[in-house]
Amino acid sequence: MSSKNPKARRTRQLKNGPHTNKPSPEDKQSQDDNVVQLLGATISAINATKELVPINLAKGILGTIANILTVAQSVIKNKSDFLGIIKKCATIRNVLERATKDATEDDLQGSLGNALSELEISVDRINSEVASKTKHRFFHRVFSITIDRDQIAEWEKDLDRLVALFNFEAIVGISIDMKKLTSELKGNAPAINVPQYHPIEPPSRPSMFYGRNSLVAELTNLVINLNDEHLALIGPGGIGKSSLTKAILHEPVIMEKFADRRYFVTYDGLDPLTITFQTFMSRFSGALGMELAGADPVRQITSFLRSASALVVLDNAETFEEAGGSSALREIPSAIAEIADVPGVTLILTSRSRRNAPNVQWIMKDIPPLDSSSALKAFFRIYRPASRENAEEGIANVLQDLEYHPLSINLLANAAQQNGWSPAILLERWKDRHSAVLDHGEGKLQSLSYTMQLSLSSPSIQKLGEEARHALAVIAFLPQGLNEALSKRILPSTLQIDNICDVLWRQSLVYRQDGFVKMLAPIRHYVRDSLPPPDSTCLEEIRTFYY
Repeated sequence: MSSKNPKARRTRQLKNGPHTNKPSPEDKQSQDDNVVQLLGATISAINATKELVPINLAKGILGTIANILTVAQSVIKNKSDFLGIIKKCATIRNVLERATKDATEDDLQGSLGNALSELEISVDRINSEVASKTKHRFFHRVFSITIDRDQIAEWEKDLDRLVALFNFEAIVGISIDMKKLTSELKGNAPAINVPQYHPIEPPSRPSMFYGRNSLVAELTNLVINLNDEHLALIGPGGIGKSSLTKAILHEPVIMEKFADRRYFVTYDGLDPLTITFQTFMSRFSGALGMELAGADPVRQITSFLRSASALVVLDNAETFEEAGGSSALREIPSAIAEIADVPGVTLILTSRSRRNAPNVQWIMKDIPPLDSSSALKAFFRIYRPASRENAEEGIANVLQDLEYHPLSINLLANAAQQNGWSPAILLERWKDRHSAVLDHGEGKLQSLSYTMQLSLSSPSIQKLGEEARHALAVIAFLPQGLNEALSKRILPSTLQIDNICDVLWRQSLVYRQDGFVKMLAPIRHYVRDSLPPPDSTCLEEIRTFYY
């Protein structure tokens, strides 16, 4: 209302000085509110268009720019600086909708495919840079960040250049008008709006895969003999759940039974706070090789799966299992249950979380670490020192310190190989730096801390607040872990300690053994190295109890 009052405007001008354009707090708040509304409307429009465009590459691009804007909406403090980015993303939505209308994957061989590929590269880069700038906020207890305006301007300029690639006369005219001409020459009737199917090969069997033969055989036999039941593989990040499922998909008896109907649906890289039912179904249908047509995607997928036996892996399921904040996401568990009820369909789910979809008969299997011999083989397959003589014993002790955690073994071996460390230097680096040695790149395959951040930033952990970190620090501090039966006496000031232990267990951050709540060694090292130690109150309570 103040913007409509001339007297109020003059008062603000006098207050701010005659030669300044600095907005008042009221104007700034109004501008931010407008940007937030624009962000919401643009994200909704992009998600709606994503479900309509027929080209998978365009779907992925739209999903990425929707994620960029969602991060800006929920995390970025200087939202108004993103106004240009928002407008460019809205333009991209319009361009992709028009450029891919009536197109097929065959049209990607020409100008359209080149333009889409360049656009994909740029939006993926922007998404990665935005993610890298925001990923540490949780651990620094910061809930919003500011991104440099020059960086934002660079992103905007890049998107502006890419929009120019989509010359409608050159791309849309060719891809649509030639299709119409061909249809007219052939006398084809109008196309019927039905799902299309393009077979998708499952991912290859992992080339570096040690010590899992008996486990693969056990799980494969279980899958072959399941009757109205489904398999859930549970464990912390980096324990090898995804690798196990990829190996199972290529077992001869599995290939014989399911043939080309072996599907691997991954939900890696998605934010549980922003995932939607549409995103869930789009990933699912894309892995099946289906292009959905119209509404009711669950009915289309279940109809497709009824035609023959099928094995479907839902990888990184914690992403959608933890997404409980939106009413739309309540549809995901019922969709999984409906798919699980299709005769001949077997689901394998991999997850860090034990909050598996209800109304489905899950057989849950906790995935163990490697054995010592397999751990050494895996390590020396990557690490090739000039001489292994007298090195194995020391390295075997380090691997034991890691409790033979597959990802940690891989990270340590790569760090040593890439840095050219001798066995003696490797042992010294581990002694001095511990978990810091296990971070030599970005992403969960190159960084233990990234994997841990994924677990600790899950909504169920964040809901616990600071007490979750306090409990983690205490469990890592105590040599045997936390005696669960005595936890309330040991930590009387931590009022919800029982609930915290339950949530940490459901998220595979701790395990239970002989009445104690314990941590796998890499998690313990990370907590000790990266999170604050137990505070003075906790330490005094522990001292008093044991004294």
